Amino acid sequence: MNALLPWHRPHWENLIKRVRAGKLPHALLLSGPAGIGKNRFAAQWAQTVLCETGAAQGQACGRCRSCMLYAAESHPDLRRLSPLEPGKVIGVDQVREVSHYLSQTSQYGGHKAVIISPAEQMNINAANSLLKTLEEPPAWSLILLVTASPGRLPATILSRCQRLDFTVPGAEEATQWLEGQVAPGLDVELILALAEGAPLRALELAESTALTERAQIMQALESLSQGDASVSGVAEQFLKIGARQTLYWMYNWVADMIRHFSGCGERSIVNRDLSERLMRLAQHVELHGLHSYSQQVCEALHMTEGQMNPLLLMENVLMAWQDTFLARD
Repeated sequence: MNALLPWHRPHWENLIKRVRAGKLPHALLLSGPAGIGKNRFAAQWAQTVLCETGAAQGQACGRCRSCMLYAAESHPDLRRLSPLEPGKVIGVDQVREVSHYLSQTSQYGGHKAVIISPAEQMNINAANSLLKTLEEPPAWSLILLVTASPGRLPATILSRCQRLDFTVPGAEEATQWLEGQVAPGLDVELILALAEGAPLRALELAESTALTERAQIMQALESLSQGDASVSGVAEQFLKIGARQTLYWMYNWVADMIRHFSGCGERSIVNRDLSERLMRLAQHVELHGLHSYSQQVCEALHMTEGQMNPLLLMENVLMAWQDTFLARD
């Protein structure tokens, strides 16, 4: 079993106390921002509840038959429910199937568990179907709903779950944990800032090509602002990296420009390694121009979830970038 994340411990210890008091909730709602390990907590808790040693011991043993089946991802008393395709909803038939599964007798005579993530992706019919199970939960059932957007869930669902609200850990705790996970020499404080303080998101940035791509995006935008690159060529380059990731960095950088020119101070700058380059790009832009462009990038981010031609979308954003940041003598 993976080690418990330090900032999860208070919630974990509270649940263990409830188990020992015989008051384990049938349904838990794990809410909080992305990148802090809610799915990991849900998986660890499901394994612990299913463990033959019992959750009252504090953590899954990792050695019993149940734990071995869990590790092999073949435990018959655990189901995971998520959209069948990225960006799609969780449908009513999927929920009906797991509700039927929960109503059946456990294979190993203990709990049956379901992890639904991201729970806000259930459509209204799926949520209504789940509500029936939450209102009359089968004995020995455990339903774990994981979400970064609890406001998108119906109030009837929220009211029938015990809620665990996860927050971004303190800077010292997050930094100490991340330093133990990444290669020496990485700027841990910067990576955490780029990940909005979420340690698992920061670890993902450190272990992926995202930081290299971030540098490539900045260099291409600087070339565009100098008139040394074409909009179409840069747009094609950015689409290879990914439209959403590119637009996210662009929005992030313009937000830093706005913070600087609004007098928020250097401590408020997220991309401190790029601070001088960002200020150089924005030196001839009025604050209202930065706000206007920020809004355009934000709208483009939302459009990536729709059916708009991605190349056309990116070219429009880059033409506006050139209009806003083109170097003028």
